[in-house]
Amino acid sequence: MNLIKFLLLVQLFLWGGKNVLSAQQKDDIIYLRDGQQKKGKIVTIADDLIKFSYPGESVLYELKKDKINKIVFANGREEVFEQIATSESTTSNTSLSPSGNTLAVIPFEIASNDQSIMTDAMRKKIQESCVEAIQGQKLAVQLQDPRTTNAILAKNGINFSDIEHHTPDDLAKILNVDYVVMGVYDIENKGASTYGSSVSTYDAKQKGDKEKGTAVTSNNSYTVINYDTKVHLTIYDNTGRQLFSDSRSPFFGSLDSYKGALKTLAKRMPLKK
Repeated sequence: MNLIKFLLLVQLFLWGGKNVLSAQQKDDIIYLRDGQQKKGKIVTIADDLIKFSYPGESVLYELKKDKINKIVFANGREEVFEQIATSESTTSNTSLSPSGNTLAVIPFEIASNDQSIMTDAMRKKIQESCVEAIQGQKLAVQLQDPRTTNAILAKNGINFSDIEHHTPDDLAKILNVDYVVMGVYDIENKGASTYGSSVSTYDAKQKGDKEKGTAVTSNNSYTVINYDTKVHLTIYDNTGRQLFSDSRSPFFGSLDSYKGALKTLAKRMPLKK
């Protein structure tokens, strides 16, 4: 009788333990083929990709299904994804194939004689503007979110100022993308120019009599810093092969003139629609 009670207690303990473990898993877990794991909430599973969000966030991220090994959902259900066989194109055309390629924009390098503007914040702003410019063309690439790009770089110990010391193929492998966009923003501080004028008025004792009374002078002036700028942009594939390279010098130089230059360069990219 004691043995039967003991066995029942063991069974109840094991059953309760499984329930506790299953209750502790609140997130869906995505197992990638390269060994990485991502936890969050699966929102959509489409034909060639899935959409998910990280815990506590509402932003949706995309992952190609051919990079996923399996998904373990919060309720314990597993879904395994078969690896899709792919063949590399042998064409010599440098245009990117419109087959769901992933592309990451690397934080831009800044070359300037003004050290005060060579900041990480500036590099990120140009990176984000480049992503927006490419998105505006509605091209056949899947863009990696800049936040994801920068987080992966940071996890691998790569600072924005160290990017020039890494090859494009290494960056593509670290970021797990097919293509990377790398750029340089040249800024030359040409010095400051001051503009303005002075106006004299009279506090006359008698109306219209400028010879009597006191002259009051006011100055209206402002200073502008002049810049010469140029944006260089290059696309590489994950083998380090250069697919596209071009530059643009805005007609009017200013610190944010890169925005118009990037839009022009995005139109020239050989990314098939």
